Amino acid sequence: MHKLILAILLLAIIQPALAEDKKSVPTFGDWGKACEEGLADAKDKQGPEVCYIFQNVSNKDNGKLVMQMRIGMAPQNDKPVLIVTLPLGVLLPPGAAFVVEGHEKDPLKLPFLACAPEGCTTVGQIIDDKLLKVMKKAEKAAVRVALLNRQVLTLPVSLKGFTRAYIALNKK
Repeated sequence: MHKLILAILLLAIIQPALAEDKKSVPTFGDWGKACEEGLADAKDKQGPEVCYIFQNVSNKDNGKLVMQMRIGMAPQNDKPVLIVTLPLGVLLPPGAAFVVEGHEKDPLKLPFLACAPEGCTTVGQIIDDKLLKVMKKAEKAAVRVALLNRQVLTLPVSLKGFTRAYIALNKK
């Protein structure tokens, strides 16, 4: 049941993000905040608004999107949930890992949920209080993923502005 709820949150967060238009979003350093209408239920009743903070990582050479990172609040327990979308061509069995600078020995494991033409998306993982505290103090993090050729790709994540973005996410 827990994974089902996280999968629903995933669909509510990632689907609109993949089709994000060029509308203006509030930014906090290297993080942005967006809100989308919630998914309609079986009776066509609109769900509650879903907000998340995000960071997109693009290839410096060609500008192509390489990674989308989203953090939203799980509705059942109000805990932050991390979801990452990476391009096709990643090795699925090992999943990915989120590593914060200075705490490399304790990565957050990110198993993959599904792949679509837009890329492969991880299962939403709760960010515990310990990791959240570390993220608020650090400047850098990374997502590590194995490619089909078994090489490990490390994608940088800036934590500049993360604390302000997280505070904005939690404002009701």
